[in-house]
Amino acid sequence: MKRIIPFLFLSICIGSSSLITGCTNSTSTTEGSFTNADNSKNKDIVKELLSSTDIGDVYNGGGIDLESSFDVNSIEKKMTELALANSGANSEDKLDHHLIVTPTAMDVELQFGVSAEAIFLEGGIYTNVSQIAVWTSQNPDIADVTQGEIHADKVGETDITVTYQGITKSVHINVIEKAKWEERDGSWYYIDSSGKKTTGWKVINGNWYYLNNTGAMLTGWQKIKDTYYYLHSTGVMAQGEWVKNKDDGAWYYFNYNGEMAKRKWIKDGTNTFYVHSNGKIATDEWVQGAGDTWYYLLLDGKMARDRAIDIKGVNYQFDKEGKCLNPNGN
Repeated sequence: MKRIIPFLFLSICIGSSSLITGCTNSTSTTEGSFTNADNSKNKDIVKELLSSTDIGDVYNGGGIDLESSFDVNSIEKKMTELALANSGANSEDKLDHHLIVTPTAMDVELQFGVSAEAIFLEGGIYTNVSQIAVWTSQNPDIADVTQGEIHADKVGETDITVTYQGITKSVHINVIEKAKWEERDGSWYYIDSSGKKTTGWKVINGNWYYLNNTGAMLTGWQKIKDTYYYLHSTGVMAQGEWVKNKDDGAWYYFNYNGEMAKRKWIKDGTNTFYVHSNGKIATDEWVQGAGDTWYYLLLDGKMARDRAIDIKGVNYQFDKEGKCLNPNGN
């Protein structure tokens, strides 16, 4: 029998929470634990989690619905195959293993639902394992957790632990009545429980904010430790979204970890885009892929696919994947 985790869905609606179990066997289940299930009864079984060599690609659970069931054996086999191929190692015991949990601490308003991420690094491949790791709350009366989804039930502090492949990390949760923002001299400050201004990165209700060395909340384009971020007018960090730069009129993409993407193909829905080393979207130009493959990005940045296009008087043909079939114009 394959090892399957049935879905464990935690409602994150304000003011309510409910636990729903999927197709399980007749034995009792424990929240956050591995559970067997009858494969034939599950219609939506996840056999592969989102993996990438770029950690910014695998935040937000890869868009996987928590109501799914997870074939852990198949998932971990695929993870190992990717890690071996990427690292060049000839056996699994030669692969490095790390568990990255983010954020490691956050303030959550009472009755709010937020999420934490558990990302496994193996052989240079990052995989979001939030749905298949084991999550435990040290005090579920204050905050409970299922598959990384945390719900704040009572004012107080607790630690959430997550374990995967024998590695355990923790997230500190501070459940508060209400976030303590104060406006002073035209700037916003976040005040901690001792009455002091907070500085640096701060996670509040699942959103990332950056407060400078005076405690003032920053907005707009910011370069922090050699990395560009975009903070909306509310101070919330941009994640997994496009932002238009008012100065040059170009679009830039920010990964789910908030970092501006560089020299990278971006899949957005059914469309594919490319951003240069300076982060600017490629438009009306050729971009070389692996080897001698070439792709063309249209005026709106979308990759040309399954069509013919006249470019400077030459007709080029593109297949369904966007690869140019006659890059020499023949």
